[in-house]
Amino acid sequence: MNTDFNPFPVSGYYGAEYFCDRENETNLIRRNIRNNINTTMFSVRRLGKTGLIHHIIESYSKDRQVVCLYIDIFSSTCLMDFTNMLATVIYNRFPETNTIGKKVMKAIASLRPVISYDTLSGDPEVRFEYNAASQYEKTLQQLFSFLDGQGKKIVFAIDEFQQILEFPEKNTEALLRTHIQRLKNTFFVFSGSNQKMMHEIFNNAKRPFYASCSNVNLGFIDESRYAAFIREKFAEHKRSISDECIRFILEFTHLHTFYTQYFCNHLFACGIKRITKDDGYAAAIEILKLNESTHFQYRSLLTKAQWQLLTALAKEERLQKAHSASFLKKYLLGTSAHVTRGMAALIEKDLVYHNTSIEQPYYTIYDKFLMRWLQRL
Repeated sequence: MNTDFNPFPVSGYYGAEYFCDRENETNLIRRNIRNNINTTMFSVRRLGKTGLIHHIIESYSKDRQVVCLYIDIFSSTCLMDFTNMLATVIYNRFPETNTIGKKVMKAIASLRPVISYDTLSGDPEVRFEYNAASQYEKTLQQLFSFLDGQGKKIVFAIDEFQQILEFPEKNTEALLRTHIQRLKNTFFVFSGSNQKMMHEIFNNAKRPFYASCSNVNLGFIDESRYAAFIREKFAEHKRSISDECIRFILEFTHLHTFYTQYFCNHLFACGIKRITKDDGYAAAIEILKLNESTHFQYRSLLTKAQWQLLTALAKEERLQKAHSASFLKKYLLGTSAHVTRGMAALIEKDLVYHNTSIEQPYYTIYDKFLMRWLQRL
């Protein structure tokens, strides 16, 4: 264990030692892979989808019969970008020193790519320069077929998969579905940060990917497990944190993974050896002040009515009945129609989300620090 390392990373994956729980989800996705089932992962933003994917990939690191690939296609804008990303991850995954690596180099070379190098990382990047979209479609098929024929189980994780809906090639969904259903040794884990678009792709009966995957819904980490994890990580660095402080952190962040990690990261960075609830309060104030300039900017991006609605929602924290007479009257929000339009605008701007994946759906603000800051106004 690196004693100088902050044990609460807020981005990236640093191994199982710094990864909290998700045992059920990990086992479920691994079971799907073992039984040749593709998986779609749903959750709200910043709840740890990407970290979970890398955690699962890491769990196969010593299995020579399984090869894991990961791409984030958020920056892709078309089928050409997608194909280039796919080729690049394949090219970099298999070293030329082994048998499969030599086959990879030969297969990709036959497609006449342009090989360049990332200016920051120095990693190779593969790019195809075709004139017709049909050539990219053919290359995509060849890449998938090549992967599938290597005599190993391939696990392919595609993050931000909803991006394909933005491609100008409107047949992308059907094209990918056609290629994927033909594969016998390659299985997929799809995830994305836009729940609405992901549900449209996988749960709309009129779309190609409908009923093609097993759905995994990522919820909030169990409070007792998260509390034990926080206590353990501080103890490993010879620090103590009171139960009252841990409860305050988890309540302050609503167990939302990113905000909980951020809070604990900040508190750990303070260097306090015996952390009390008062230290938690002080850290919370510091965090809100650090983010205050960003929070003020939201005000200039919203209409007066939208800002008023956002503030009201912050004070409710989780709102089940957005159109109830009591809510409208309490915060002087006008008519139900005004709230409907305002809520739609806030959801569109990714400031608010409507959690419909539970028995009693509710509206809440994405950014828990913004929510707590608004409560103080």
